[in-house]
Amino acid sequence: MSEASAFAVGASTWNVYRYAGDYLHDAAVVVLILQLWCKRTVAGLSRRSQFLYLLVFVSRYLDLLENTSSAYLVAHKLFFIGTTLLALLPFQIWKSTYEGHRDTCPSWWIAAASMLLSPFVANEGSQLEVMWTFSQILEGFAMVPQYVLSYRNDSESDIDEGWGIRIYIVAMGFYRFCYMLNWAHKKSMANDYWDPHSWVGGAVNLSLFADYLLFKVVGVSCLRRLTLSLDDGVRQVGQDLKERLGGCLLSQGSGHGPDVVFAELPRLGRPGERPMTPAATFGAPVDMEQPAE
Repeated sequence: MSEASAFAVGASTWNVYRYAGDYLHDAAVVVLILQLWCKRTVAGLSRRSQFLYLLVFVSRYLDLLENTSSAYLVAHKLFFIGTTLLALLPFQIWKSTYEGHRDTCPSWWIAAASMLLSPFVANEGSQLEVMWTFSQILEGFAMVPQYVLSYRNDSESDIDEGWGIRIYIVAMGFYRFCYMLNWAHKKSMANDYWDPHSWVGGAVNLSLFADYLLFKVVGVSCLRRLTLSLDDGVRQVGQDLKERLGGCLLSQGSGHGPDVVFAELPRLGRPGERPMTPAATFGAPVDMEQPAE
């Protein structure tokens, strides 16, 4: 990128779309925190999505350690990390309200795939660049567990996810939409501007949000059945692997040493009956009373 293009990108970074996206993100998080702590329930909220967002923010904001950001950026970075931790805390306080049996999306698989891909698509090989790329890829899929939980609740449960969580999901979707407009604006100002990681992640996130919004408003979803089918398939594969690995471990463990059979202990307290102990191998009773010398 030429010096003139770099200057144009820097000058166009702070625009109305960027600010609108930031403030929508702020509002979404504040509404979510109020919902959780006022209602004292986490029903309808995906813990896996919040965990993925924590990974996104921690990996993206490693530059906080270098103290090179403006006060606006530092405040927002600390705000997002802190509020995500504050959103995860109620899952420990009000465990009984967590719908873990419906929050089934394999978040670790999403994080692992994003991490494996990041070094190959990062613009540079530095740790900060790789982690920033990881956060951009991961954010595109961070809301998937929340969508899966919401779809399952609509089809399997009468539990209302709450107005706060619905506002949170919608505000997060429009936050990403504003950032898409921000990237388009930057591209129009500088033809050399190139940020495919953000564009792809934003497009994926926006597509999933549009499908969710369509389902909530019209009752039609193009991705709902596909999302739930993929989630069920991945869970089944994981369960099969656990069962096979568990069976292998049990079969290996059962081959160590001879089987030991114990005789049933007799009831104590009968007059004239000497105490007996089980033998270690064949189950034959052994007299505990030693012969007199």
